Amino acid sequence: MTTPTLTPFHQKIFTHAKSAKPNRFSALSFLKFHIPRVSASRNRGAHFEFTNQITPFPLNPLTPLRTMAAFTLIELLAVITVIGILAGLTLGAAGAVRRHGASSTAKAEVAALQAACDRYFADNNLYPANTSVDPLTKTNPSTYTAAGQALFTNLLGSVTLSVAPTTKRYFEPKPAMVYTNGSPNYLIDPWGYAYGYNSDGTNAPLIWSTAGTTKGETNKWITSWPKM
Repeated sequence: MTTPTLTPFHQKIFTHAKSAKPNRFSALSFLKFHIPRVSASRNRGAHFEFTNQITPFPLNPLTPLRTMAAFTLIELLAVITVIGILAGLTLGAAGAVRRHGASSTAKAEVAALQAACDRYFADNNLYPANTSVDPLTKTNPSTYTAAGQALFTNLLGSVTLSVAPTTKRYFEPKPAMVYTNGSPNYLIDPWGYAYGYNSDGTNAPLIWSTAGTTKGETNKWITSWPKM
């Protein structure tokens, strides 16, 4: 029996390589190579068969720049506009939350000061007296310092928060509520201004916060008396 003549191994490789048609897309996204597959025949013995296998090549440096995805100027402007709108809404909401929190704190502190003045009156049969501030004529909180100092010294029994009281203490403020850069100290609202105080000692005191305003916007004030 005549044994068929096999093509030499190296010639078959070159013949296959020459006959392969180039793929114009292979340089962009794929790497093409050959893997031999061994098969056996009882009559012809073992021989090699070559199959083509395509392997993805995602990081091909030959990819043209024009084929890469990119944002256009209009898309960038649209994204920036949306981010600006969202930032404005967030900051506005945060500011409203802070103002509401400050107002709630001021209302609670005014009520606590009113209660402390009532306890002072119960023991002394008079209120802390100071009439240097009239809410009808003095609307700028920068002029409330003297009245605030009188309220502080009478309710706390000392001239500063760090000094031990010499009389009964009727009010225990939080440190953030006390302006300590001066002596006597005085009580301040959440906006950093002195609380307004007015009483002749006999009539119930008027206690208020201007809620951060300095231009006489009395409709925004937080007061111990009912506003009309």
